[in-house]
Amino acid sequence: MQERLSRQERKSQTRERLLDAAAQVFARRGFESASLDEVAAAAGYTKGAVYSNFASKTDLVIALIVRRIEVQTAEHARRFDGQDLAAMACELQGQPDQETEAEKQWVVLAVEFWLHAMRDERAKLLLAEQYEHARTVTAEMIASIYENAGRPSPFAPRDLAIIIESLSVGLAFQAFLDPEHVRMSLQGEVLTRLLGLQVGSDEEPPAPASVPGGE
Repeated sequence: MQERLSRQERKSQTRERLLDAAAQVFARRGFESASLDEVAAAAGYTKGAVYSNFASKTDLVIALIVRRIEVQTAEHARRFDGQDLAAMACELQGQPDQETEAEKQWVVLAVEFWLHAMRDERAKLLLAEQYEHARTVTAEMIASIYENAGRPSPFAPRDLAIIIESLSVGLAFQAFLDPEHVRMSLQGEVLTRLLGLQVGSDEEPPAPASVPGGE
């Protein structure tokens, strides 16, 4: 006999369904055009269910971003935590040439919300806070990898996190706009060189030149 869900479990389930529905509706309609009524209908709830979980459409998008960062952080930890530098290089070189349609939809939503945030101070602060959190987590992971390898990072770990994020976002914009001429696998190739890594060699990669601010 199936156990009855607790109130908190039901609330968490409702929240996840609303987030899933919001991702679909925003991808189809766009952030500005989509309404909370549409999100509620897509999830099979009333608009009241949306407002009982999220104060506004901005808060709903921020929650989507938080969830995405959590998923990506877990994925990066799975791929890179405990890896030596050579294994890390191989993982980076495994970047596919093309991203999925889901990734494309996410990039479109991210661009739309970024434009919205540039005109809305509260949205701007909330968005900046989440991306700073993501950079902090990435920087800690980078620092740990280089510390375990006994090598200095070519840049300060936080600066590297910013560079990696910027490369990923900028390349995604170009690749989705013109996939015939821009390949996403370029990201892994650039990062292996930037981070001073080598692929397919048992020899320790040479230490990078000293850079101000490096650790």
